[in-house]
Amino acid sequence: MLIGIDPGKDKCGIAVVDSDLNIIFKEVIATNQLLSKLKVLKDKYQAKEVVLGDGTKSQEVESDLHQLFKEVNVVNEAYSTLEARKYYWKDNPPKGWRRLIPTSMQTPLEPVDDYVAVILIFRYLENKI
Repeated sequence: MLIGIDPGKDKCGIAVVDSDLNIIFKEVIATNQLLSKLKVLKDKYQAKEVVLGDGTKSQEVESDLHQLFKEVNVVNEAYSTLEARKYYWKDNPPKGWRRLIPTSMQTPLEPVDDYVAVILIFRYLENKI
């Protein structure tokens, strides 16, 4: 199990992906709740490794993560939000009049930081191979 984190100033995306690349869990939480949520997820899923995006607040978060995890892997998160929007619209296709507007011109109805966390895990695994 891998835990992915998209750190941010006010909110963070978290995801858990298993060895078969199934998304087990994903959520957007307040940044000040990150460590307590990670402790719960680490115990629940027996995760020993975490993937962290290198964007906002990553250096602060990384130092805290070393207290919880044996391995902290920092991944480039360039363009991950754009990629996450595509996944969001795939999982949540527009309805009603929104179907008439290309999704590339729409803003998702909720934060996509959890999708970014999933993308960071996939990027890490691609680079590991």
